[in-house]
Amino acid sequence: MKWLHLLVLTAILLGVQVHAAKEMHYKDGDVVPIIANKVGPFSNPTETYKYYDMPYCRPDKMKKQSHGLGEILSGDRKVISAYVVYFKKDVPMAKLCSHKLSVEDVEKFHKAVDEEYFFELFMDSLPTWGYIGDAPTAQDLLLPDHLQEVAEGKKYIFPHIHFTVKYNGDQIIEWNATSDRNSRKDITALEPTEVDFTYSVKWLPTTASYKTRMDKYRNGKLLPATFEIHWLSIINSFVLVVLLMVFLSIILMRVLKNDFTRYMRVDEEEDFAEEETGWKLIHGDVFRFPENKMLFTALLGSGAQLFCMVSMLLMLMLFSVVGVQRGAIQTAIIFLYALTAGIGGYVSARYYKQLGGTNW
Repeated sequence: MKWLHLLVLTAILLGVQVHAAKEMHYKDGDVVPIIANKVGPFSNPTETYKYYDMPYCRPDKMKKQSHGLGEILSGDRKVISAYVVYFKKDVPMAKLCSHKLSVEDVEKFHKAVDEEYFFELFMDSLPTWGYIGDAPTAQDLLLPDHLQEVAEGKKYIFPHIHFTVKYNGDQIIEWNATSDRNSRKDITALEPTEVDFTYSVKWLPTTASYKTRMDKYRNGKLLPATFEIHWLSIINSFVLVVLLMVFLSIILMRVLKNDFTRYMRVDEEEDFAEEETGWKLIHGDVFRFPENKMLFTALLGSGAQLFCMVSMLLMLMLFSVVGVQRGAIQTAIIFLYALTAGIGGYVSARYYKQLGGTNW
């Protein structure tokens, strides 16, 4: 019962940390901060850098956001960006800053374009992503929606971003960032370049509820992998494993029964004269204590701890205690690993004593 109480306590703690996202309510004209998080190559989302490692327009004062344990492990680096957005106030066009890119800055953008860097922004805890730039290829030039003539090998960045925000009453439900291809900047030449960074904002009403606003992001390609429960697949796999275990047990019991029957029927002289093969060669060694008792029992304890941790994590996920929030799974793993440390220690100590260990 103690472990059941600990599991319930862990579920409560994780539920408070993971699900206690504060619902934000805004009045008309309130400032809605846009949080800049990170950039990185699309082909490797685990390789991330600070958003302002790129030569973007920086705010006058960098204000860092608080991070949860799972967010820190995921590499989040949230800061309030220089974008100024007001609730329900459209912005046709606003200039963020004029930035003189040095040759080193242009080289950074070249690398970002070549490796298809994406950026990640947040508004009211909702993420959105977009590409930093574009490098058209010969195949791209054949697309009918390319209205501008471009040459292969050129590199462009998107200095203008259009934000579309959907709201229901006084709450934000959805938003996204769209790069404007018509206003892209040619940075092919490695030389100092003047770039005007701009943005626009469009607010749209929606009937979607606040509780369902994360549904859109569950299958997002750039989001951390989430688990969708397929009960039929789980039951199928469980039944298959049970059947395989039963079949193997039946086969093993038949083999052992036949061997024991044959051993009991033969005479003692014939028994010693018969050549033993397979498992019979080591049937007497299974009761011998291993040489490295400490290492053996430590591995047993670690295995028991990991098994319990994974089982508890699956239970918490089945009951939706651990959801789609950022860093929720990493946080749960750390909590459960610390919680099950006692199980690993108990199993290791029990087997070490049972095997005659004396180094306490």
